[in-house]
Amino acid sequence: MMLSDEIPTWRDFDNAESTDGTTTACGESSEPYSSDVEGAPEPNSALTRSAQTIAALVRTEKGHVKLLDQNNETRRVVRDAIIDAKGYIIFVDAYPELVDKNQVALQSLLTVAANRGVHAIKERLRTDAQYAAHLASLVEPHIPLLRRDLKVSACTNIDTYFRLSNNVVKAKKLMEQHAYIYALKFDLNNDASPIGKKPYQGDLLIFPIYEAVFSGAKSIGIKFVERFAKLANNKGNRPECPILLLALVATAVYAALFWKTLGSPGKFNFTGNQFSETYVFHVKFLEDLKRDAPGKFHCMMADIYEAVQTLKRKGNDHFVNEHRDALGLLDLDGMADD
Repeated sequence: MMLSDEIPTWRDFDNAESTDGTTTACGESSEPYSSDVEGAPEPNSALTRSAQTIAALVRTEKGHVKLLDQNNETRRVVRDAIIDAKGYIIFVDAYPELVDKNQVALQSLLTVAANRGVHAIKERLRTDAQYAAHLASLVEPHIPLLRRDLKVSACTNIDTYFRLSNNVVKAKKLMEQHAYIYALKFDLNNDASPIGKKPYQGDLLIFPIYEAVFSGAKSIGIKFVERFAKLANNKGNRPECPILLLALVATAVYAALFWKTLGSPGKFNFTGNQFSETYVFHVKFLEDLKRDAPGKFHCMMADIYEAVQTLKRKGNDHFVNEHRDALGLLDLDGMADD
């Protein structure tokens, strides 16, 4: 895959800061904290003081809340909630409406706090609206980042894969009847024809899934490997690619083609829900295929997952070979010794 220096800038939280630098500036909390609720332990008890410390927030002089300023438990809960929210994008809804993102973030925080047994944070999230808003604001900007990563990957590789050579006519033709979702064959003029028996199996759909979801030991795909396995509903009991993830990748490729039809402007903003109709189309297309031809559908989804894993293995092999090649230059015997 070749890199391009004409990748557009993104909007809708696409420029969100890294996890460690995330800040929020909601107002001071006016809702009762768990220790103020009737029946809670006396505020002077050591247990209450410990809970208050765990569920406390550290603010800057300007009232901002930065993740790195918080205690270890709060940081762990927020970071795990970000991962949990990314799982929501893959398995539940890749295009949550703007008004729902806060609820997605809050639910992930509650889930993680409960799973980690951090009851002080869980209870304060439930009883203190401003505290919940602070923590949710640390998670929420990260929810759309997977969409951004997929779109960037698609735009980076679109010319090479589709052999466009900045040909706007070719880009528009691929958008007709959603031909871009199929594996393609090219003639001597580099004109593409879809292979009808291989929907959603083109390299430009496979590679972004690998790059954005499965690349790296701490990737989302590794974190949720068991959930992929639970989708297995085929004769070989092989893990499958989720419908929502595949629909999201197809939408990213469509967005990249749309960008090309505009002449690949260096400054082009994609709003978060601009392509939601395309996403809904792909979800329905895949759901219909699942209903009408379940055996073929599950085989296809397992093949897609396997193709992604093949790319992952090749990536790991590359690093092993690179390490071996570097060691080949090492003259350990000739090195000075202390």
